[in-house]
Amino acid sequence: MASIAEFGSGNGPSGNGLEAELIGLEASRRDALVNDDMNRLGELVSEDLVHVHATGMVHGKADLLDHAGRFLQFLDVRRGPLLVRPLGADAAVMTGPMTNVVRRRGQDEEVEVKAFVTQVWARRDGRWQIVSFHAVRLSVPGPGPGPGPGPEESQ
Repeated sequence: MASIAEFGSGNGPSGNGLEAELIGLEASRRDALVNDDMNRLGELVSEDLVHVHATGMVHGKADLLDHAGRFLQFLDVRRGPLLVRPLGADAAVMTGPMTNVVRRRGQDEEVEVKAFVTQVWARRDGRWQIVSFHAVRLSVPGPGPGPGPGPEESQ
């Protein structure tokens, strides 16, 4: 049975032990990013990871660790309500909103990125790891009614 838990609410996750375990591991992933702990982040992602950033950039494990450890500095990583759906005994999908506050290393400008994330967790050799992570930037409403159809759609 799937349930939604408020991540970081202080009330603890509701639902089953799997949900609590994965939400705890997601908290560890967030802490690893904010604390520049690439060793811990590396433990939480699989060797065959496919990580799609909100920008559309795609990384495997080694490239993700290099990117997060040398290019970006994560000042904050927040998660909203998370939905955890088991897919058998050794796999689960976690979905929910995420807000990252980042800056390029050596620069002062901070950027807030709001996204919706789908993560696939798999238990291998007795430990849970992320095998797939896909972030999609949430649209930010601008002035006016919003974008209309593209040129090819309006013809």
